[in-house]
Amino acid sequence: MKNKCLLLSISGPSNSFLEIFEELEQLCKTLNFEVVDKIFQKRLKPDPKYYIGIGKLEKINSLIENSQINCLVINDDLSPLQRKNIEKFLNIKVYDRTEIILEIFSKHAHTKEGKLQVEIARLNYLLPYLLGKGKELSRLGGGVGTRGPGEKELEYSKRYIKNRIKILKNNLKKLENNREIIRKKRFKSDTIKISIVGYTNAGKSTLLSKLTGEKIKSKNEMFTTLSTLSRKVKLPSGRIAIFTDTVGFIRNLHPKIIEAFHSTLEEIKYSDIILILLDSSDIEFEKKLETVLNTLESIVPYEKPYFMVFNKIDLIPNEHLNFLKTRFSEAVFISAYKNLNIDKLLLQVDKLIDKITKQVTIEIKNKYLHILYKYKHFINFKILDIQNENVLVKLSGPENLITKITKEANR
Repeated sequence: MKNKCLLLSISGPSNSFLEIFEELEQLCKTLNFEVVDKIFQKRLKPDPKYYIGIGKLEKINSLIENSQINCLVINDDLSPLQRKNIEKFLNIKVYDRTEIILEIFSKHAHTKEGKLQVEIARLNYLLPYLLGKGKELSRLGGGVGTRGPGEKELEYSKRYIKNRIKILKNNLKKLENNREIIRKKRFKSDTIKISIVGYTNAGKSTLLSKLTGEKIKSKNEMFTTLSTLSRKVKLPSGRIAIFTDTVGFIRNLHPKIIEAFHSTLEEIKYSDIILILLDSSDIEFEKKLETVLNTLESIVPYEKPYFMVFNKIDLIPNEHLNFLKTRFSEAVFISAYKNLNIDKLLLQVDKLIDKITKQVTIEIKNKYLHILYKYKHFINFKILDIQNENVLVKLSGPENLITKITKEANR
């Protein structure tokens, strides 16, 4: 049966909650929930017992009784006490924001690593709710000074969940070790690595699909990508670069989720260039950009070259596009879906690679010219002059590779 839900939020100290409230609706639609209505209450902070005032809760109860609403979705994270009290009062299933995100993650987790990460995040998130039932369970049977069956059940559940988390983390560690081996091979290959990052549903998977010509699964839904996906792409210069699609970012993401997906997000740390993808049709793109930059700051504590790419320009009027181009003159403007300006994006990548790689001018003998073509996928070179048996060449590429070529050409 399709879930018919009611969305609930408090306003907090400002009206900024409205943007996140709209985002919650999109999250629910990703789960195929039907949003029947949205309600908010003006409060500076949540009620510690019921999240909202009891009067508003009674009105919600009347609304539920007169409709087919079978779940309540709250725009914040709930305490164990708040969840218990609301569910008891309304007699329907209650989801908070993080639980909805976890449900989406479960829906989109197709790889073994993704499924492990989602289960770890879910168990870590649910553990405090189990602990919150301690007094309630300990009253189930037993006399004064005894340990009743409820308390034993609680301790057993706690041990089971903690042991399960430990097993899952060990299994995840094995997969991480395998990925680290692959990552080291890529690192040694001298191939430039580019991470595509951005807010969820910015079009990262669609962009990777257009860059590679592969059919990569993408939907107009949030968090369609949970595991990193890397593909080789040939640049206009002839060099090869590895582009990696990463898990999308979102505001107010629970620390336990970030912790569970740390190994996936860590892929960004090993990239040479970061491509920040933005949805140009989203009026909230600046706040979402702030979320992306703050998340990057927590993952990559040192400077990495990055550039912004505005996607979905086919969905905005020319006036707005010209405004964005004026304001963000260094950015690239594309439509991955319509395949617009992908060539300009790749040219920008080539320019950035030239900036971050070593550039030298060397003289090599004509007979060793083949060495340059041997490494053509990893370097950029331009023949400046030919004098008898010698060739003057301008080279740009990874420093260790430039050193290697210079030695081979002067043996």
